[in-house]
Amino acid sequence: MNCLFLYLHRPPPPLPDLCLSGDVVNEIAGFICSRINALLSTSKDIALGKDTRMFFRVAAYLCVLSVVGGFTDFLTLGYTSLLVILTIPALYEKYEDDIDRYILMGCRELQQLCVKFDAEYLGRVRKWIFDFEKQKLS
Repeated sequence: MNCLFLYLHRPPPPLPDLCLSGDVVNEIAGFICSRINALLSTSKDIALGKDTRMFFRVAAYLCVLSVVGGFTDFLTLGYTSLLVILTIPALYEKYEDDIDRYILMGCRELQQLCVKFDAEYLGRVRKWIFDFEKQKLS
């Protein structure tokens, strides 16, 4: 009983003095400021229509996020995202050769599909546009 009393009433361990120097704080603030300025600049370009590709990428990501958010709530989405972020790199590292082989096969098939789509459909559209411009000039 005496040992328990001494254990419970012992002095707390000393804590080290934690402080950040002004240089470190200024460096972190400068880094954050530069990142925020880059984000605002990109946002301005997207809003003004200067970078349409980025606009469509942002719109697509927001649509995907909206669809996924409609299926689940925030907590489940967070847990699932954490699970995916922690397991996918380990699985890729374990099966890297197989995954790379299948990705290369998929890329080749996608390239063949794009060439076929370009030849069949986009060629027709280009021909229609060319014929329309030819009739317009005549």
